[in-house]
Amino acid sequence: MFHRIGNALAGVALVLGVSAPVAAPVALAQSDAPLTLLVGYSAGGSADLAARIIAPEISSRIGRTVIVENATGASGMIALQKLINGAADGNTLYYGGFDTVAVPMTNDKVGANWETDTIAVGRTTTTSMAVVVPAQSEYQDMAALLAAAKATPESISYGSPGIGSAQHLLGEIISQRAGVKLLHAPYRGGAQVTNDLLAGVLNSAVLTLSTALPLAKENKIRILAVSGNERAPQAPDVPTLTEIPGMDGLALPLWQGIFAKAGSQADFIAAVDKAISDALVNPEVEKRYADVGFLAAPLSASAFKDFVAQQGKIYKGVIDSAKVVVE
Repeated sequence: MFHRIGNALAGVALVLGVSAPVAAPVALAQSDAPLTLLVGYSAGGSADLAARIIAPEISSRIGRTVIVENATGASGMIALQKLINGAADGNTLYYGGFDTVAVPMTNDKVGANWETDTIAVGRTTTTSMAVVVPAQSEYQDMAALLAAAKATPESISYGSPGIGSAQHLLGEIISQRAGVKLLHAPYRGGAQVTNDLLAGVLNSAVLTLSTALPLAKENKIRILAVSGNERAPQAPDVPTLTEIPGMDGLALPLWQGIFAKAGSQADFIAAVDKAISDALVNPEVEKRYADVGFLAAPLSASAFKDFVAQQGKIYKGVIDSAKVVVE
């Protein structure tokens, strides 16, 4: 079945200047120019918050003013296109994640390819997705949920914030790996997913861990599994999907990192790469990320590129097999 949904291609820009101390700046060809960090989502959202934590840290380490610019719309693609269509002059970076890789796979009109159009500079954070059920649900663990789905195909619904979202694709992968057919219920955003889950309209949902944890603490939902490589420190008793029989190797964290336009100078990439890596081992920076639901998870440019490529293969496999199309 082909899934189709419309995307608005409108953007609104919000610019914030972040001044940084100019102490022993790295010598760069564009050292006097401001550095713009593009974010594809609105101010105050999780991506924006994460970008605004790392921006001043980069600024203080390379001796350049960093400006966070929100270029919103099209599932983050307005910002990505702005990077790609700009100059490779070392004055612009893009803060991206899952959408950077997966959205162009689901929508041919996007016309972007992270491997050829960008340079992966460094990973900043990861977090998990969480498979959850209402607190009153009869399903105590993933085995019980999947057994019910196997006994009666499409009897178990799961909510996601939209077709082609990371949460949607994770549900499709679980269905495929377990040999069951979960019934996908797409919404336009995550708030209504949570509302319908708590109201008993949905059997289950895939939420971000930052959304799921407060609800679990209030005994409103039960977390059955998380999607990261390791158990979440905030929920150490909840298994990862990789611990579930048949789900070996299924680690699909949500991640964020910084990209530059292809063709950017090597010294610029190296300087920003080092600034990110150095910042993310600072306990204060780690705490600021933890406070908004992220784990500081640095990867250098080469390791980040390999990680994104590995994740991209998983996304492409499920997008192709489930015929996920977003227009």
